[in-house]
Amino acid sequence: MIEVNDSVRSLWVPLRDVNMLLPSVSVAEVSNYQLPGEVPDTPGWLLGTITWRDLTVPVISLEVMRGHKAPANLVYSRILIINSIRPDSPIRFYAVVTAGLPRLFRFDESTIQGVETSKHEILQCCVTVNSDTAVIPDLDYIQGRLEQYRELAA
Repeated sequence: MIEVNDSVRSLWVPLRDVNMLLPSVSVAEVSNYQLPGEVPDTPGWLLGTITWRDLTVPVISLEVMRGHKAPANLVYSRILIINSIRPDSPIRFYAVVTAGLPRLFRFDESTIQGVETSKHEILQCCVTVNSDTAVIPDLDYIQGRLEQYRELAA
């Protein structure tokens, strides 16, 4: 009999006010923080752009998208390069500022202590794992918002 493994290799990503949980396949790379170049006439959550592998990549703050203040202290911050989940999108990658290094995490239903739906449109839900809370972002929604500003952020 073949055993089915329903776990997802994930990354537990520290943000300033909460953790984020992402499938590891959605992340292209974790790199050192670099100051994004400003992009005028964009919302506060779009921090600017960086150059990564000869591509211009928009950088966002998940905290600001959730209605919080932008982190002021960027010591230990990293840039998480996210793969596009929309195959025909003009934005192939975007970046999220983290509060530190993500760690590998195997996520399955046995690790979940609780799931709470989120009222915020950028989040799928919030999960509790080992007494820690993490948000699971709606990557499709985030990418759609970025596509609205693609000419400005490219």
